[in-house]
Amino acid sequence: MYINNNAMPELPEWLSLYLDKSHGHDELANHSGLNPDHWDTLFKRLASLTADDVSSRATEISQLLQNGNIKNESNKQWHFDPLPFMLSKADWALLEEGIKQRTLLLNKIQQDIYGDQTLLVDGHIPAKQLFQDPNYLREGFSLPSNELTLFFTALDVYRTPTGEFKVLSDHCQCPLGLGLLIKSRIIARRVMAEEFAECNVQQIKEFLNLFQEGINEYTHYMDDPRIVILTQGIDDPNYNEHAFLSTYFGYTLVQSADLTVRGGDVCLKSLQGLGKINVILRWVSDRCIDSLEQTEYSLHGIPGLLQSVRQGSVKVLNPFGSGVLSSPSIKCNLEKLSQQILKQPLLLGEPNYLSVKEAQAVDWNNLELLSAIDPTLKLDGVLDEQEIKLLISKEPDNYFFQEKPSFSSAPFWHDGQLISKPVVFRCYALTTENGVEVLPSALCFSNEKSNNPRISGWIKDTWINTADRVDLGEHNPPVPIRKRMDVTLLEGVISSRTAEHLFWLGRYLERCENTIRILRIFIDKYTEFSVYPDSIRKSIVARLSNAIRSQYIVYPYIEPDLKLDGIDVNLSKETAFQLLADEQCAGSIINTLKYIANASVQIQELLSHDSRRIIDDINEQIKVFKNVNINIPTRAMQSSLDRVIGSIMAFNGSITDCMPNSNGWFLLEMGRRVERSLQITSLSAALLTKELDEPEELGLLEAVLSCQVSLVTHKRRYRMYQTIGTGLELLLLDAEYPRSLLFQLEEINKLCKHLPTKRRQGVIAAHEKAILLSKTSCYVTEKDYLQKSENGQRNQLIEFNHNTRMNLDTFCDVLLLQYFSHTQTANKLNWTNIEQAQS
Repeated sequence: MYINNNAMPELPEWLSLYLDKSHGHDELANHSGLNPDHWDTLFKRLASLTADDVSSRATEISQLLQNGNIKNESNKQWHFDPLPFMLSKADWALLEEGIKQRTLLLNKIQQDIYGDQTLLVDGHIPAKQLFQDPNYLREGFSLPSNELTLFFTALDVYRTPTGEFKVLSDHCQCPLGLGLLIKSRIIARRVMAEEFAECNVQQIKEFLNLFQEGINEYTHYMDDPRIVILTQGIDDPNYNEHAFLSTYFGYTLVQSADLTVRGGDVCLKSLQGLGKINVILRWVSDRCIDSLEQTEYSLHGIPGLLQSVRQGSVKVLNPFGSGVLSSPSIKCNLEKLSQQILKQPLLLGEPNYLSVKEAQAVDWNNLELLSAIDPTLKLDGVLDEQEIKLLISKEPDNYFFQEKPSFSSAPFWHDGQLISKPVVFRCYALTTENGVEVLPSALCFSNEKSNNPRISGWIKDTWINTADRVDLGEHNPPVPIRKRMDVTLLEGVISSRTAEHLFWLGRYLERCENTIRILRIFIDKYTEFSVYPDSIRKSIVARLSNAIRSQYIVYPYIEPDLKLDGIDVNLSKETAFQLLADEQCAGSIINTLKYIANASVQIQELLSHDSRRIIDDINEQIKVFKNVNINIPTRAMQSSLDRVIGSIMAFNGSITDCMPNSNGWFLLEMGRRVERSLQITSLSAALLTKELDEPEELGLLEAVLSCQVSLVTHKRRYRMYQTIGTGLELLLLDAEYPRSLLFQLEEINKLCKHLPTKRRQGVIAAHEKAILLSKTSCYVTEKDYLQKSENGQRNQLIEFNHNTRMNLDTFCDVLLLQYFSHTQTANKLNWTNIEQAQS
C-alpha cells in the first residue's frame, strides 16, 4: 500500500481508488510504498485533476502519438498512457551500472565468437548449440575485428516480487523503440509540461547527441559523408519509427533497392547517379542483409554488402552477427561468462535456467520450455505438459527450461480509471570510445493482450529524477567544432526511388484537385438540367458524361473518339458516383486519394508534422468514401468534395515553404505541372475539338474554363466577345497566365535546370527537347489556326493536343530512364532511340 509520511494534499478519487486496491506485485504499491519520494511531486501536481481532466489528456496524447503515422492496415497502434512512470534515483543507479556491465560483457563475447573463439574452445559456450542457432553467421567470422563492436543495444528489464531487476531479453541487432521513446518524451513534455518541470526529469538529449557523435566519428575525416538508415520499407510494422528517426536525426531513409555495390563501394541510387555511402544504420536483421553470401535470399538484402564491410569501404551499425548474443547458449551461461571474462558477478541477472535433466526433479508449474534452436518456441510447463514430454524425449539437448518471469504491474489509464497492467522496461545503451553510455529513461511498456485488435500494446514515458535541480542559467552549450567543410550544405542527396515518389505525389495531388473540379462542374450541370431540361443543357451534360465515362478528361486521359452515341443523361448520378467512389475506376477520386496516401508513405521522412496530419485526414476520407453508395445525396457528395479539396489545398500549402530544390522537392512541383498540362490538353481535345452551335460551344467552353479555374479571367479579359478561339488562347497559348499550357511548359523547363546534367556538352538533353518542341509549337501557333474547323472538326487543335501529349509522355519516359532508374547507363539513351520507339 502507498504510504507517505510527508504532508500531502488529498489525492483525487481516481488515484486513491487505485492505491486502495490490491494489485499484487505492483510498482507503485509494493516497490515504492515505503519510499515514494520520487512520486510525491508528481502526485502533488495531479491532485487538482479530475478524471475528466486525465481523460482529456489521454485523448490529446493519443491524437499526438498517431498524428503523422501512416495508418497501414496491417500495423497496430500503441496506446500511450498520460501517467508517466517514475523511477527513483537509487533504482536507476542500479540499472545503469548493470546495463553498462552487461553491454561491456556482450561486446567481448561478440568479438570472441567471431574472432579467437576462445570461449567456444574452452567450453564456456556450448559450440554445438551456438552453431545450430539461426542467428549465428559463419560469414561473420571473416570480418575485421573493428567491425565487431556493438554500437547501439537495448535490453528488456522486469522487476521480480523481491524487488530485484532481471533481464528478459537483449536486442543487439536492431534495437526497436528508440523512435517511440523520443516521440513519447516530446508528447509528454507538451501535455505534462508543468509536471515535467516540477519533477526535475533527466534529459535524454545529451544521449541522443552522443548517438549522432558516435556515428559521425566514422566520417569525421570525410568532406562529404553520407549516412543512411536502412529499413525494409513500408511493409515493416516499425516503418513509422524508422521514418521518425530519419526525420529526427536528418539521415536519409533508404531501402535495399536504393543501394547497390559497385567496385566494393556501397552506392546510393540518386538523381545525381551513384553516390558512395559511408555509414549504414540498419534496421534489417542479420539473416537478410546480404543475399549474395547468405543462404537465405531476401528482397531486403544488399548483394555484396559483406565484402564491402571487409574492405572497410562502409560501416554498418550494428555489426553483423550480433543477433547471436540473444542465443540460449549464451543467455544460459551469461553468469559464468561474466565471472570468466569480467571477473565480476552479473549485476542484472537472468531468469533461472534449468536443463531438461535438472527440470525433471522439480515442479513444472513455474517453468516454461524453450528451444536452443527455434527462438519462437515457448511452451507452458503445465498447459503444454504432454507436448513438452514428447519433445524432450526425442532430443533433450535441444531444449531447456526457464523460470516463468513474474512481471511487476503499473497503473494505466483506461475508460476513465486506472487499471493495473504488467510492465517491462526497455533500456538503451551506446558503446563509445569513452565507454558505455546509458539513455536516462526507458520505454515502459505492457504487451498484455488487449480486447481492441488495433492496439499493439501500452506504453509510458519513464521519468528519472536528477540528483539536484539544474541551474539552466549556468549551462553553456558546447561550441560546435568546425569540420573541414560545412557538410550540412551538402545534405540533399535523396534516392532515385524517393525522387520518383515526389514526382508522382505532385501528379496525384494535381490529378485529385482537377478531378474534384470536374465532378463539381458535372454535378452542377446535370442538376441544372433536371430543373431546366432544354436541348442545349442536355447536350452539354451528355458530352461531359461521355468524356468522364470514357476517361477522356480523367486519368488515364484516353485520346477521345468524338462520336456521341447512346449516352443516357439519366445515368448522370451513376457517372458522378463512379468518379467519386468507384474503386474499379482508375481515375476515381477514392483511388487518387489512395495514390496520394501511398506516395506520402514513401516520403514520410521528408514531410513536416503538419503535412502528415493532413495525410491522416485524407486517409479518414478514404474510409468514408468506401462506405458510401450510389444513393448518396448530391448535397452530401458536394460536401465531401469540399472537404477533400480543402485537405488537398492545405497539404499543398503546408509543403510550399519546405521545398528546398537541393533535396529533390522541385520534382513534386514538376509532377504537378506535367499533370496539369495533360489535363488541359485532354479537356480541350475531348470537349472543344468538335464544331457545334455557338450556344452549345460556349456552354462547353464555360465548363472547361471552370474546371481550370479560368472562367472569371476569361470573362474579364474578353469582355466584348468570347469564342472558342479566345478560350483556347487563354488555356493554351498565353505564356503569362499561370493556368495556361504554355506557362506550365515554361515552368517545367525552369525546373529541369535543377536536374543533374546527363548529356554531352553543347547537346540538348532528351527531356529538354520534348519540352522545347511543345513550347515552340505554342509560341508559333495562333488561336485562329486552332479554332479553324473543317467538316465540323478542328483538326489542327486535335493534332496540336496529340503532339503535346506525345511530347509530355516522352518527357516522363526520359525522367524514368535517366533519373529514376539506374539499372542501365543513362548515356545509352538518346533522342533518336525515343523517336524510333514511338514510331
